[in-house]
Amino acid sequence: MRLTKTLATALLGMTMLTGVSFAATPADTLVIADAIDDVITLDPGEVGEVGGIMAAKQIYQPLVTFDVKDPTQIFGVLAKSWEVSEDGTVFTFTMNPDAKFASGNPVTAFDVEYSLRRVVAMASRSAFLLTQFEISSDNVEERIKAIDESTFVFTIGQPYAESFVLYALSSYVGGIVDSVLVKEHEVDGDWGNAWLKQGNSAGSGPFELTRWEPKQSILLSANPNFWQETPGVERVFFQHVPESAAQRLLLEKGDIDIANKLGPDDHASISANADVKTLDGSSGVIYYMGLNVRNEALSNPDFVKAMKYLVDYDGIAQTIGQGTIDVHQTLVPAGFLGASDYTPYSLDIEKAKELIAASGVSTPVTLDAVVWNVPPYTDFAQAVQATMAQVGVNLNLLVVDGQQWLERYRAADLDVWVGLWGPDYPDPHSNAKAFAVNAEDAPDGSQSLADRFGWDAGDLSPRAMAALRENDTEARRTMYEEIQVEHTDTSPFLYMFQEVRRVAIRSNVEGLVLGLTLSDDRYWNVTKD
Repeated sequence: MRLTKTLATALLGMTMLTGVSFAATPADTLVIADAIDDVITLDPGEVGEVGGIMAAKQIYQPLVTFDVKDPTQIFGVLAKSWEVSEDGTVFTFTMNPDAKFASGNPVTAFDVEYSLRRVVAMASRSAFLLTQFEISSDNVEERIKAIDESTFVFTIGQPYAESFVLYALSSYVGGIVDSVLVKEHEVDGDWGNAWLKQGNSAGSGPFELTRWEPKQSILLSANPNFWQETPGVERVFFQHVPESAAQRLLLEKGDIDIANKLGPDDHASISANADVKTLDGSSGVIYYMGLNVRNEALSNPDFVKAMKYLVDYDGIAQTIGQGTIDVHQTLVPAGFLGASDYTPYSLDIEKAKELIAASGVSTPVTLDAVVWNVPPYTDFAQAVQATMAQVGVNLNLLVVDGQQWLERYRAADLDVWVGLWGPDYPDPHSNAKAFAVNAEDAPDGSQSLADRFGWDAGDLSPRAMAALRENDTEARRTMYEEIQVEHTDTSPFLYMFQEVRRVAIRSNVEGLVLGLTLSDDRYWNVTKD
């Protein structure tokens, strides 16, 4: 009965947008407002959306992770220790004997074997994080293997930087599932995928999934068998509230504890409120526009370069961003190895006109631009629409919800995509692979954003792969710096900004750790005074 009552209390958050005020969130429940209408699965083997990763990271644990304040510090989670062979291709992990799942089952090397093999077998859109190591269904039994309950061996096709391999294993697809439990729910060889997509979980993390209402809310409850320090709250409740003003109002009333999507104006409005505070953190998120070169106009390099001169980068950063974004025009985020301060583009209408004339493209040109219906995407898109219209480049803004936004993007069913990229791990290859490596140069043949937008990256693609294989850190840094300059100038990716992470929280909330990579915020140490 106690569980029923507390669950009902948390689910009251689903009526937040009706105007009902609840004075304060439950003392044992952390309530987070965010845009989560993009979530289509919480299975760690296929999750890829921002909101889905955010929740899954609280439920599932990887072999290793890193310190978000110093990503060079990598430490074990489910693995107690590891060794790397002299040739750099064999990683042998010794499991932590204390680890156990929410079911009470111990976490063994066989669970790791099952979990990582299922990622490869399901061939989801996130599988590239493992298959990029030349692991396939043909060799997975040799490359991903448990020797015994305490020893797991991960073998890659060729040597890469040790940290790169460990970063990949720390990502969301590295979340380990309870193989005993998931196997009980396999149907027709689906590796338990349907069961995990129906509101169930099988992790060893601090929380387990209690309820998921698509496009509405996600409720997590403390794992009663959590093997590490007990979470500071009993429940974490994610409520879909995409509007900044609505989040601010709920935060000020005490109806939510964390507002993840406040715009600059709303941050300014709460600055004098003693009941709330702001938490700043680093972020690898880059906002960009992807141009589909299958469109005849967008296949013209001069026309694409003209579009890069039709964005008021500084003006948007100052008026819309107001401290929440920095102008950033390259593929590697600031703070990562090889990051560059190369920013060659600014709003220049005359330069854009010259390039359009040189391109031979007749204007006006109308381009369908798909935009997520939440800030800052709508704000960015409207600002860019206004400046591009001055030279006859007309953006037809198709403003849709999170799922439609991703579906159109994944199907390349658009001319322009206004979106973001958040790295999967804090290594430059996470972004280089996405934006500069074509399928023919990827060890697993997986498609990248370059392929998705129809772009042949030319020699940038093998050069990006060569940078990944370079073991000398300084040489690798130089390679990425050189790649970025050429990529910024020739690619159909219009990089605009890097996020400056800023989250508003109630003053009684302590212990929140903001992640560096995509949706890696850590809620298990949060307490409420």
